[in-house]
Amino acid sequence: MTAEEIFKEVLKLPEFQDIFGIAKGDLELETFNTKSNYPVIEIIKAIISGQENHRDKNAVFQNIQKQIMQL
Repeated sequence: MTAEEIFKEVLKLPEFQDIFGIAKGDLELETFNTKSNYPVIEIIKAIISGQENHRDKNAVFQNIQKQIMQL
């Protein structure tokens, strides 16, 4: 699976909508290569991107920390 396909599958999870309160319509409009207005979606992208690019766990964690600090 590509990063975009993984991203789309994650956004389809009903738990994702319930926990974060993001409307299904908004989730359907999200893409992997554009910036989201939802910080949690940017964190999901950072995780997927880190895995896809075989980044060190520490580098992925630092990227997530940066995303959280921008909240």
